[in-house]
Amino acid sequence: MNPAFLVKNSASLLFRRELSFHFDRIPMRARQISRRKLFNLLRISANRLLPFTHTFGYPYMAHISPAGVCDLHCELCPSLDDKTRGRQLLAFPVFKKFIDQAGAYLLYIILWSWGEPLLNTDIYKMIAYARDKNILSVTSSNLNRFSRQAAREMIASGLEALIVAVDGATPETYARLRKGGDFHRVLDNTRLLMEEKRRSGTRTPIVNLRMVVSRENEDEAEAFRDLARDLGVDMVSLKAYSTRQPGYVDPDHDRRFAPRSERYRWYRYHADFSADRRPRKYNCRFPWTKPTLFADGEVLACEFDLTCSFSFGNIQDQSFDEIWFGSQARRFRRRFSKDRDAVRFCRDCVYDYKLIDGCVLDWEYLTYAPKR
Repeated sequence: MNPAFLVKNSASLLFRRELSFHFDRIPMRARQISRRKLFNLLRISANRLLPFTHTFGYPYMAHISPAGVCDLHCELCPSLDDKTRGRQLLAFPVFKKFIDQAGAYLLYIILWSWGEPLLNTDIYKMIAYARDKNILSVTSSNLNRFSRQAAREMIASGLEALIVAVDGATPETYARLRKGGDFHRVLDNTRLLMEEKRRSGTRTPIVNLRMVVSRENEDEAEAFRDLARDLGVDMVSLKAYSTRQPGYVDPDHDRRFAPRSERYRWYRYHADFSADRRPRKYNCRFPWTKPTLFADGEVLACEFDLTCSFSFGNIQDQSFDEIWFGSQARRFRRRFSKDRDAVRFCRDCVYDYKLIDGCVLDWEYLTYAPKR
């Protein structure tokens, strides 16, 4: 949410206390925004607009990892790397402390990172707790472990949006990309969730069937759209494949996984599959606007700090104010502002030199949502 976006929506913010926006092209609306959240948005917009190292306010969004472990074994996923921190389940008291201390300013939280969020048995309790603080939640799941009771709990929790990560329109492709998962089980679980949504008559969660487009599945893009229509989900999206998920650049990864068709590519490549750097570097403001909470309690500037090399602090040991405005956070922001490429995970940022706005290549709303 840059200053121009806030100015454009100023009437809605000031008079209706509402803000409509998109997360990964999913339509979302924050309602009954408190004065505290509103004034914080105005303050933090200065950090979006101007290159100050000082932070003028609290974050308006947060990236929270309910689980740093996963039941699948997808290639390149950092959850499989022993060096990745937070490879555990987030304890509810840790989540609660974070929300109690930062939640007065948050519009929404992103409930996933490098693991499978639904492995955490407290996930719906977390979502409901955030909802009661007027915080929207969005999560993503491989939906292999699910049940009718889980569907009912998910709907009752107030989850705003669910991304169902499938990555293929056939069992064979799915098996190659989502190793350890069961294609037909995921489809059955998706149908089950949509049945429970219809039975309850609720608008949410908005269910978004998603395929990350790689060389393995790019020929199935249209079949994937048809699959989404058949399942009756709310929307379908195609996401670009970033080969920098492990936190570093390796042209061999791009050579293997980048789609052949340029329409599906995250980057433009040279002959050796190094990224063309003519597109601009990403103007990242995450260190000022979006903390990441790993499942072990570490608060970071970015989820790509996989080894917690630049932790702002641990919420189990400090208050959120001490962390967000503390010396470690200030030191990182100064270093980041002076030379972002001096930070390893920033130097190889997935968002640098990308060809698309955001990370979603294409999308289609299949039910109530507004058209583009």
